[in-house]
Amino acid sequence: MFGKIICLLLWVTLEGFSFCAFAQMRVEELFEKIKIQPLKERQMAPDFRLENLEGKLIELKSLKGKVVLLNFWATWCGPCKEEMPSMENLYQRFDRKDFTLLAVSVDFEEREKVKRFIEKKGYTFPILLDPKGKVLDLYRVRAIPTTFLIDRRGAIFGKAIGPRKWDTPEAISLIHILHENRNRGNIK
Repeated sequence: MFGKIICLLLWVTLEGFSFCAFAQMRVEELFEKIKIQPLKERQMAPDFRLENLEGKLIELKSLKGKVVLLNFWATWCGPCKEEMPSMENLYQRFDRKDFTLLAVSVDFEEREKVKRFIEKKGYTFPILLDPKGKVLDLYRVRAIPTTFLIDRRGAIFGKAIGPRKWDTPEAISLIHILHENRNRGNIK
């Protein structure tokens, strides 16, 4: 009996290690296909508080435990508008308790313009307003759209500069891997 328990524990441990190795290899492949820059030294995502379109303050640290896609955009940015339908598709695909997408508008003092744009397009993901560019500067964003992938612990996992198709099988798989790794340790 004791031998069976030891064998079972050894098997579970080895399975966990092989899953982590597979997930690591898979993540690197997915980053390459989606053209996301992995961060060699993962750092905690800087916390911020911004208002959404309804005037409610949203704090990044309150989302710990979720995978977060943090996107910086503007209504006047063509490439930003190009990727937004795929962002909506991605947002609709996942349960809100495990994943969220935050789109931070950097339109200067244009709350009503942003609100009209979002309502016209029918987007349902959360829109935050950064009219003075403080969070844009905090994240050292130099071009939009720029998107950060933040893991469940609140660490920045990767960065994408320029538009992406966020509803591709590769992007969906990447979110799934990050989503499923909540109890299996960290992917490096």
